[in-house]
Amino acid sequence: MDIPPKMRIPLCIEQGCVFNFFLDFGDSKRESKNRYFVVLNLNPKTDSALIMVTSTKQIEKKYEFIKRAGISENTLVKVTPKEYSVFTQESIFNCNDIIEIRIADLINKIEENGSMNYPKITKGLIVKLTRGVKESPLVSEDIKNLL
Repeated sequence: MDIPPKMRIPLCIEQGCVFNFFLDFGDSKRESKNRYFVVLNLNPKTDSALIMVTSTKQIEKKYEFIKRAGISENTLVKVTPKEYSVFTQESIFNCNDIIEIRIADLINKIEENGSMNYPKITKGLIVKLTRGVKESPLVSEDIKNLL
């Protein structure tokens, strides 16, 4: 028996969980499509919003962005398929770009056209991602305090 997302997510969500769902950025600069998202909150079951980062395969564009913006390279976390087997090619997380979403909205996105049965990100990658977010000058202290 498959447990529906509306029951499973609130019970099982924790730091490092990975979800895949459609995100509409609403601008022409970034492609709106299904993406992988990693939960970074230390206490996602009780926080009012989930703090997530998403990956991209456009590695060079992200390095160009932070170079132009004068932001530390530590805010980018590169991940290989060897480090996370779900990825088919090298990807990068831009820890300057946080997605905030309520659990109810995540459940809706998973039920619409998303998926959630992925292995958790390793503890080592969680450390790198949270460090990247904490070093970002673009992320508020309130968000950083949830990690």
